[in-house]
Amino acid sequence: MTGSWRRRSPGNSPRSQGNDGLSRTGAVTSFFADTSAWYDLIDGRSPHHERVAVAAGEARSLVTTTFVLHELIALLVSRSHRHAAEQAGEFIRSSPTIRLVHPSADEEERAWRLFLARPDKGYSLTDCLSFVVMRRLRLNTALATDAHFVQEGFRVVPF
Repeated sequence: MTGSWRRRSPGNSPRSQGNDGLSRTGAVTSFFADTSAWYDLIDGRSPHHERVAVAAGEARSLVTTTFVLHELIALLVSRSHRHAAEQAGEFIRSSPTIRLVHPSADEEERAWRLFLARPDKGYSLTDCLSFVVMRRLRLNTALATDAHFVQEGFRVVPF
């Protein structure tokens, strides 16, 4: 695993965030970070690495869930990248610019119902939980490199 995936620190001035992830001035404040984006940030050889890194750098903060973190760690370990999994987990869990959301049992239930309601999609249960959390937090922008968030009506960067 190569590549620089550590984000810069946000600026000091607070900005109010709208539903589209933009501040009043048009600057991006928060993105929801999906497993696909985390992996592309970590793997400097990924064809999406540069675009994801630039997009992530435009956000003042990233939001993700413990389910996304679990999925990322499992993906990295399955690809024999144990050390990268440890580094990624420590970074995501401790960064002041990343909000790690612990979904509630009610959100997990709503995600399960959404998963069952979309048999025509290739959504994982983690995707469905991400959608539920994004709606609760009123985040409309996802940092992702797959089509699932677009299919569910969210804006996706870097594409």
